[in-house]
Amino acid sequence: MRLGSLKCPDYPAPASPGLVQIANVPVARWLDMTFFHLVQRFGRSMHPIALHKFLAGSISSTLRYCPMCLAEHTPAYYSLLWRFLVLPGCLEHAVCFLDQCCHCGSPLPLLRRIPQLTTCPTCQGDLSICKASPLSSYVLEPTYKYTNDLKMFLAPGLRPLEKEQAKLIGKRFQLLRLQRGLLIPEVASLMGRETSIVLHIDSVRMFRHSGVKQVRLHDYVRYADILGYSLCEIFDETSLQDLLMPASEEQLLEQAEQAIHQLKARSKPILPGTIADLMAMSKSRLKRYPRIKKLLNKWEQERKRERFLLDSKREDTLIKQIEPILQQLEACGEPLVLERVCHLVGLTYRWTIRKYPRIKALFQVSTPAYFWLCLTFRDSETRWDTCADENSQQEPIGLLSFLIYARAFTESETEP
Repeated sequence: MRLGSLKCPDYPAPASPGLVQIANVPVARWLDMTFFHLVQRFGRSMHPIALHKFLAGSISSTLRYCPMCLAEHTPAYYSLLWRFLVLPGCLEHAVCFLDQCCHCGSPLPLLRRIPQLTTCPTCQGDLSICKASPLSSYVLEPTYKYTNDLKMFLAPGLRPLEKEQAKLIGKRFQLLRLQRGLLIPEVASLMGRETSIVLHIDSVRMFRHSGVKQVRLHDYVRYADILGYSLCEIFDETSLQDLLMPASEEQLLEQAEQAIHQLKARSKPILPGTIADLMAMSKSRLKRYPRIKKLLNKWEQERKRERFLLDSKREDTLIKQIEPILQQLEACGEPLVLERVCHLVGLTYRWTIRKYPRIKALFQVSTPAYFWLCLTFRDSETRWDTCADENSQQEPIGLLSFLIYARAFTESETEP
């Protein structure tokens, strides 16, 4: 992506000595008028292209303004808060932002050659006398929350940020998601985004191959809403400092047990994969800890036992279905084609004799000769091998010949 292709190439660059000198503004004050502090808190780059991707869909491409703010403040100024689309209006005056001139209806550009903050560049109308509609009561609370969040992001922090700030934020989101008992796919579904986005936020995984979307500021906002926290609470510096120390095995074990409890409460399968998903860690990494490995193995064995019991119940049901079919075919004197019998109960013959040993034994008892002929099955369309000696030169026989041979063989076996 070239800088010239950006739809909103107005992102403030880091302060340069020459610009600071011309404007006669201290560097700290200059940075306060840009997105610098917000980007730093998320551990992002200030490069214009990276910044454009991060803020895409979060800020307006044209000027939004509060006419009452323009009228009350002398000299008038534009607030960075007005740029963020998550804010529907001005919290100070409880009115909606305007995004066009109330006199001519023209959109207002962000940058002008001659700065006239209170005048429309198209019709020269006074923007400060425009009338804005009041904010509805149901948006006042989220507006208050988002305004405080953004004010915190745009202000300098109380202490220097960590080198791996993004990882600390990810750990914080992950911990709160675990407390809420939400799986990564569930969060992604609620956000309307891909699971890779949630994985990136939780564990700062980079997905550089094509087709994978980048994490945006709005993704963090939406994630925090799903967890039921404000971004101020999530970015609490004391809470982030507590996450600097790597988690001990005891802490991870406690998180694993908490994840198991939540899966039980929601009737979800308790598998190592689902436990690891809740903890935003891989199974192989969790199994490096002996006590957690023992816990995961325990639930793996429990899952196998449950599946065995389910298979046993399923086999009981299938036997009750198959026995009448075998009896009916035998009573009618029809050949017992086992593939057909299995098809009638919705299974394949090979899967049935491999998966259900009692059904296999039932087939052996009901049709011994036919059963062993079926085991020599080679061609699934029209051909079988006979039960002749391995050195026999006899050619495989067709389906009709096979059925005649099987029936004759069966009748000879049942003669006194």
